[in-house]
Amino acid sequence: MTQAQGMFEGGGAAALRPDYMHRFRPTVAKPLISEVLRSTLGNAKYEAEDVAELSTSIGEKIVQRLVAEPGLERYKFVANVSIFQNSGQGARMCIGATWDPESDAAVQETFTNESIRCVAVVFAVYVY
Repeated sequence: MTQAQGMFEGGGAAALRPDYMHRFRPTVAKPLISEVLRSTLGNAKYEAEDVAELSTSIGEKIVQRLVAEPGLERYKFVANVSIFQNSGQGARMCIGATWDPESDAAVQETFTNESIRCVAVVFAVYVY
């Protein structure tokens, strides 16, 4: 591979797409997100006054974990964390965006205990 080809297929400053080994993989990110949700919310009780601060904190922890993953240096992450009181009601959330399907992705993970229902959605966008 020539130097010019390498710059456009992976790690170079002008890379248009990540190479195969450096693509964001939702199947790898999902357990990381799940672990953050479990460790933060484990036995937490729903308190309406704390939801805004708690969801911000969880989003920041998720992004910190993903940024630390090797090979994802060229990605920017957006985390949206929604926390609801778990009172037996149903809830549905849908995600979508317009992007480059070969390099960008989204992943969603949920957590539920007796008091809280939480949905975390993370968008991974490759920076050209």
